[in-house]
Amino acid sequence: MTHTYYTADVFTETAFQGAQIAVFTDASGISDEQMPLIAREINLSETVFVSNNTEQDDHFKLRVFTPLKEISFAGHPVLATAKALVEEGMISLNDGKASVCFQQKAGDLSVNIEQREGEALFVQFSLSSDPVIDRYTPRASELAALLSIDESDIDSHTFQTRLVSINLPYLILPLASQAAVRKARFDMKAWSQSSAPAMAAQEILVFSNHTDNSDTDFHARLLGPSIGIHEDPPIGSAMPCFAGYLGSHDAIREGTYTFIIDRGCAATRRSVLAIEMDNHADKATTLRVGGNVVLVSKNTLLLS
Repeated sequence: MTHTYYTADVFTETAFQGAQIAVFTDASGISDEQMPLIAREINLSETVFVSNNTEQDDHFKLRVFTPLKEISFAGHPVLATAKALVEEGMISLNDGKASVCFQQKAGDLSVNIEQREGEALFVQFSLSSDPVIDRYTPRASELAALLSIDESDIDSHTFQTRLVSINLPYLILPLASQAAVRKARFDMKAWSQSSAPAMAAQEILVFSNHTDNSDTDFHARLLGPSIGIHEDPPIGSAMPCFAGYLGSHDAIREGTYTFIIDRGCAATRRSVLAIEMDNHADKATTLRVGGNVVLVSKNTLLLS
């Protein structure tokens, strides 16, 4: 049996940048047992298996796997899947636009697609962010040690370190510069000796609002005990928590905000995410995440 899948570069206008995602546009005939094995074989950050077994043509079910496990929510696969389904003719564009619903384990996402002549496909999805925020975090000395940085690299002038959780808790840490974000290296021994493991956070989002690129407002990166020291994984799944984190600070007043956040650089596959955030007191934050996506390959998987 053969199965077609695409690879796409996500949150970029340029091939060979952004995050690499694999998409099986028709997962019928692929068993639950085979899906994690296929994801491990392809070995990209995420592999998506799509089914359209609902009564509505514009509703698609997505199951998303990393090489290690199935995950309930991820942002990059949304963009990659939209591009692959448009390529397959499973999503039709009217005047270059379409609106569909993607169903992930964490819930349904409204997805808007736009294709302008001569430009990479732009995809935006909407979701609600209402995280639990804890201001009790490890001391600055502990944080600096577990990230292999200096205490002076931690910048608490505008933003503070906080533990933010929706489905997965993130320890979110502001740094003084993009250079500090890039030089951070996770230290497992320092982590185990700190108070951080007791907080249940398994991933650390480090960011800076002092960036090297004039087209971005924030530069960010994920580190943690389950992330390899040389990896630069996608940050899309952390954006709901990051939006709630920003909204919890006095510097972010009520209203609608737009900002650009990137991760990586040209040498490490730079991703650029466009974020719109509606921040209002005593209400969940409405978050819209958008970006470009480029299709790179079409492939055939052979299964005996």
